[in-house]
Amino acid sequence: MIAFIQACSINSLAHGGSARILRALLDTEHPPVICINTHFSATASYGENEVPIPSRPDFGRLEHTRLSGSLGLLDSIYNRRFAARLRRTLRGREVKAIHLLVSTYSLVPVHGVASDLGLPYFLTLHDDMEYVSRGHALMKQMMSTLSVAWREAKGVYVISDALGQEYCRRFGARDYSVVTDGLKTIPAAPQARPEKSLRLYFMGLFHNTYAQNLRAVLDALKIVRSNKLDWDISVTCRCGEIPLTLREGDVPVEVLPFAPQETLEKDMRGADLLYQPMPFQKEARAFSRFSLSTKMITYLGSGLPIFYHGPRDAAAGQLLIRHQAAVVCDSLDPRAIADRLMAAIEQRESIVNHALSLARSQFMLADQQRRFWEPILTAL
Repeated sequence: MIAFIQACSINSLAHGGSARILRALLDTEHPPVICINTHFSATASYGENEVPIPSRPDFGRLEHTRLSGSLGLLDSIYNRRFAARLRRTLRGREVKAIHLLVSTYSLVPVHGVASDLGLPYFLTLHDDMEYVSRGHALMKQMMSTLSVAWREAKGVYVISDALGQEYCRRFGARDYSVVTDGLKTIPAAPQARPEKSLRLYFMGLFHNTYAQNLRAVLDALKIVRSNKLDWDISVTCRCGEIPLTLREGDVPVEVLPFAPQETLEKDMRGADLLYQPMPFQKEARAFSRFSLSTKMITYLGSGLPIFYHGPRDAAAGQLLIRHQAAVVCDSLDPRAIADRLMAAIEQRESIVNHALSLARSQFMLADQQRRFWEPILTAL
């Protein structure tokens, strides 16, 4: 039995790219797995294959206020109770190895329990820990534990080569594997699109830092519409909600709830351009520099052109630029964005062909699954 431990439900569509990646990695033959959700709001509502072991109590609305960082002190107070519950579960299920998605303070007790029980463990990192734990009262302890775990883990998986290189610089050189989402099938050619149509589509978690990007894009689409009066221009966001107030005169914007993969594929059949924002804010630099959005991988295999809107030095930006797999805009100026939006429509076929080639070479699901499971199976 292998324990997958993470601070999210892998069965929830609203838990973003990390849950999506874990679901994809488990969508193949593998040894028995128990999924343990350590988030403070974890419940038993996501199926029999998932066990909730909250790291601490949930304090409701306070979790979303400025006090959230201070609430991190409670992680230490409840550490011993959480570790005892985790230890009982691992022993009761006869767990032989642990896979931990590193994102919260639970790294500290999980590392301690794994060491006490002599269990081999594997780490996955989807974001820079310093970024996701900023403001946490116990961040120094978390980073100290991560430094040890990075060196001692049986295997390490990272979302991007940029993150792997950075952690080797910080914590010491070691082998790591880049593992992310993957595609089961890829179309042979670009999808045909109607003329005089610019329907922009976004799917996945909409981070607050994307609001600045979308506002600038909506202003740019007004400019496009003023020059293309007979065009069908709209924006669809399949993300639950957006932290943005729409203005009079904006092009039509539809915000839809999270949905399964089949619905996303149906959505994209009615889109012309796929929107990939990354934040420009200085404080979000670690997020954009190291993270590789799972939506981008879905986009690459869609047969539709990608409009990347963010810093050029972001991991996603560098990959797309290197392979000429998107039209790139690194500006918040509406006029510059409008020009790049039109370029995306005009260069559609070339962009998509490069994107499909990149998808085939780097993002097939079978390859991601092999890179993930081979080290674990060797260790059992």
